[in-house]
Amino acid sequence: MISARLKADFNGLFGDILCLSHADIALDEFGTTVELEEGMVVTVYEEDSDEHGQPDDLIASGVVERSPEWLQCNGSRWCLRIDANGVRHQSDDHGRREMPGSV
Repeated sequence: MISARLKADFNGLFGDILCLSHADIALDEFGTTVELEEGMVVTVYEEDSDEHGQPDDLIASGVVERSPEWLQCNGSRWCLRIDANGVRHQSDDHGRREMPGSV
């Protein structure tokens, strides 16, 4: 399985589904095109900042799948099925790793 960090627009979030692309490709964090495939495990991000103006991207991880029919009617081809960690700020992950005994 391929793992990547892809740019996303969290305005396309519908519960645990995030629209990834209206094409068969997406851009990674370096601006490189990535061909999307069913079953890819990816992390997506959107630039954001914290209350002090410091960068703190929104992120979500999960598995790429073809968009459901109700989303395809809006042009979406690929979506991300977000895992149990949900949508969060990148700093939330850092806090989890730094806290002893956290999962």
